[in-house]
Amino acid sequence: MNKTKYILLTFLISLFIASCSDSSSDITPAIQKDATFSNPSKVTIAGYSGDAMEPHISRDGNTLFFNNLNSSTLPDGTENDTNLHYATRIDDVTFQYIGEVVGANTNNISGTNELEAVASTDKNNKFYFVNTIDYLDSSSPNYLLSLFEADYVSGSLVNIKSISNLKSDRPSAQAPVLGELNFDAEIHYDGINLYYVEGLFSGNPFPDAANIAVASKQNGVFIANPNSGTQFALINTTGLEYAPSISTDQLELYFTRAVKSAAGVFDFGIYVATRNSMSETWGNVKRLDAINGEATEGPSISFDGRLLYYHQKVSGVFEIYVVERI
Repeated sequence: MNKTKYILLTFLISLFIASCSDSSSDITPAIQKDATFSNPSKVTIAGYSGDAMEPHISRDGNTLFFNNLNSSTLPDGTENDTNLHYATRIDDVTFQYIGEVVGANTNNISGTNELEAVASTDKNNKFYFVNTIDYLDSSSPNYLLSLFEADYVSGSLVNIKSISNLKSDRPSAQAPVLGELNFDAEIHYDGINLYYVEGLFSGNPFPDAANIAVASKQNGVFIANPNSGTQFALINTTGLEYAPSISTDQLELYFTRAVKSAAGVFDFGIYVATRNSMSETWGNVKRLDAINGEATEGPSISFDGRLLYYHQKVSGVFEIYVVERI
């Protein structure tokens, strides 16, 4: 794989840290505020130093998965390799660092910084994550693929396999094209519904679009729901919507929205959408009032809905925070 192209791809899917945009100013509905959560608190990961991003709290609440800085370079210009890590719970705001998730982090190409990020798990210890190592390699069976699933066993992954490139408005017989890229997937507790992002890139250093959709596992294969456009119509805007996190009852969906103003200033916020039943479309979209700061992204709701973890940038470093339901 061409190193320059790979670095560009890694940058493209860096989940819009520091700056993100589309080609024009974004128009979004008037912002309503949600006061469900309060008391933002920094999470301490004992034994770990450096950036911590894209948190995922396991369904039993005992493990915090995260990745380090999802960029191919550090702020000082030195190279960076994005890997998946995990820590075990001491209390709601304190975790003990264990190490990298064994088997998740690849180092296949000398001289390139490969990206593994955005973990999620289900009740059956299935583990889902992003890996872009072969997305641009047309000779690989994982060409244009970026989502993977595996069995999680005590800090290690086995039986890793790729998930099809998903796009809800693409006919099933039609192959994906370069630039259509899935990222930020979260599996629901049941292991059947996969909430993910449909990204579209056209060679610019930023995405043209990022929209949330859902796929369901049928006979062991994830199939994008063709009605996602309707279901998420009040969530997806001309801004960028990404990093979905679904509640256990699937009636609350948390996500990040990045919006560019007419002046070219980017605003990042964490939002929630609700519905009264699984048959309804998502609505009542509100921004979480308790979460403020630079680059607030990547929500992860706990199994009982009591805690919401996320990351934000503080003095140039990404840290994990948590708010609690009032």
